[in-house]
Amino acid sequence: MKSKVGIAEFKAHLSEYVRAAQKGKEIVIKDRDTPVAKLVPVNDLRPDPPAIRRPTKSWADFERMIDGAPIRTQIPAEVIDRAIEETRKDKWPPDELT
Repeated sequence: MKSKVGIAEFKAHLSEYVRAAQKGKEIVIKDRDTPVAKLVPVNDLRPDPPAIRRPTKSWADFERMIDGAPIRTQIPAEVIDRAIEETRKDKWPPDELT
C-alpha cells in the first residue's frame, strides 16, 4: 500500500487506508502531486489531564495582598455634572432652534 496517494485513489480505497492507519501507517493525501492532508493513527483518544499547579502563596497572603490594594478613586459628582452640562451645550441644533 502506498504511503502517498491521490485523492481519487484514497477515496476508492478509503477503508483500506483507514485500516492501514489503525496499524500505525501514515498516509499522505495529494491533490495533483501536492500534499494536502495526512491520515495518521490515533494513539490515545483521551487527552492528558492538565497538570496541577500548586499555589505559590497561601490564602492568607492573598487576602493581605487584596487588603493592601490601593482604593480606586471615584470621579467627583461635580466633575460628571460639569461634563454633562458641557455636552448639552455642544448639542446641535440648540434647543432654542428646535
